[in-house]
Amino acid sequence: MKSLLKDELDQMWETFDYKWFVSNDPIQMLHKIQRVPDSSIADIEICAMLIAMVSWGQPNSIIYAANVLMSQCEWKPYYYIKFGDFYDIPDELNIYRTLTGKAFKEVCHLLRRFYSRNSSVKEYLKKHSITFDDLLISLCNLYEPARLGSPYRNSACMRINMLLRWMVRQDEIDLGLWQTDFIKPENLYAIMSPHVAQQAQRMGFISYPKESWKAVMELTHVYRQWDIKDPLKYDFILTTQNFK
Repeated sequence: MKSLLKDELDQMWETFDYKWFVSNDPIQMLHKIQRVPDSSIADIEICAMLIAMVSWGQPNSIIYAANVLMSQCEWKPYYYIKFGDFYDIPDELNIYRTLTGKAFKEVCHLLRRFYSRNSSVKEYLKKHSITFDDLLISLCNLYEPARLGSPYRNSACMRINMLLRWMVRQDEIDLGLWQTDFIKPENLYAIMSPHVAQQAQRMGFISYPKESWKAVMELTHVYRQWDIKDPLKYDFILTTQNFK
């Protein structure tokens, strides 16, 4: 059964419409900031890390919220983090769904502290030979104020795993800026949205249709059995299709 499904998913990937996906997904924001004159690696990284906080829900709502965030930064997120007045944001401001002004400011403060000592995450990863799982846990700690989850609490960490896909895979969709000898696409974990959880359970890939780290590990195991080098290519299919 799984081998038949693999063949079907492989065929879907061969004809996958990259341009359509980018135009309907938050990843479009990273492509957009790449085209901003004089944008730096740090600009792209910070854009990705800020947008990850609002990357749950309907794509149109996410993209709208992401554009609001980047407009707040005047499309210069590195300058905003280093010198911006984000401390003036009211604590009680509702930025997006459960993301408050207080949580957003705390994450921005942690980013300011990092970028005051480092030119980019990319250079830091290379210089210190950081492993993938070390990076994952560091991001969980960064996002603790915004409650993006942790494997230690059996959270699916959907937005963190999505951010890692953006920054580690490299093709027409993802940017691959954080890829190193120790951080590769083969290390990525499944992005467990509610839709993917339902699809994966229906197809027999996970034991229960609930977003959890256990489910992430189950689905990642299937993906890696099918393609050890680029397991998350299957995630695009489960995200965009509706299997009965």
